Amino acid sequence: MVEADDVTSNDDLMTAGRFGASTLLSAKALRIYADRGLLPPRRVDPDTGYRYYAADQVHTGWLIGLLRSADLPLEQIAKIVECAEIDEARAVGLLDEAVAALDRRTEAHHVVLGRARLHLKKETGMPAVETAWESDHPVLSVMRRMAPHEMDQIIHDEVARLRDLAAQGGLRPTGDPYGVFHAPVTDDSDGPLEIVQPVDGLMDAGGDARSYRMTGGQVARRHAEGRETDFPEILALYDEVYAWIAESGFTPVGPPREVWHNSPRDDDPLRLTIVWPFGSQPPASGSHTQ
Repeated sequence: MVEADDVTSNDDLMTAGRFGASTLLSAKALRIYADRGLLPPRRVDPDTGYRYYAADQVHTGWLIGLLRSADLPLEQIAKIVECAEIDEARAVGLLDEAVAALDRRTEAHHVVLGRARLHLKKETGMPAVETAWESDHPVLSVMRRMAPHEMDQIIHDEVARLRDLAAQGGLRPTGDPYGVFHAPVTDDSDGPLEIVQPVDGLMDAGGDARSYRMTGGQVARRHAEGRETDFPEILALYDEVYAWIAESGFTPVGPPREVWHNSPRDDDPLRLTIVWPFGSQPPASGSHTQ
């Protein structure tokens, strides 16, 4: 859209150039914020396309700039800005929530970077890893792709759907549901994640669901709960399990999985177990702790 630094409409409005100089917002930022409805110009000239802003929008421009400089996503900024116009206390509350989330992410980054430090020093720490032998077992499953922030809701919904499907087929759950990570679910990868419900038999599932017998074998297990189950901290735990397998002289076979002992949508902290199949003869003892 055309900019004009030297065109004014009347005493109450300022050009996009003047407004940008008053708020330290670039022309590109103003275009983005206008397109997203965050900071629409007060008037757009229908003939020239020039955009004009009001003096009372300068305050909003500074607010948006400050929030964006803290790397808050535009969706979150939009909620704060919209709320600030009608409920100042609620807007402050949203900002406090954003600060808490930033602190939480910083703590999470310290965890995973601490794990990366061990890699650089060629150390693996002292992970508490158990081993077990799992038998073949029938399951119902569905394959889904998702972003990390979508996982909790999708897992909750799909587990409920699989249990309903099992009930319709006369089957009963025989254990906690789990997810098989055929590919990572991170900010750079959307899986797929296979959501699995163990049941007491096979059935004609139909649709996108699958009924089959999951192959058993030796597995390494690492229990986790609460904040350590959050992304990205949980990546450090996967690294612990993989390191234990490799350093114990075994070979990972098949993708890792998470067993969810309660729903990620529950009020209680999530409890889960990371399970990674590996190849070798069953260990002499039922478990190892290093």
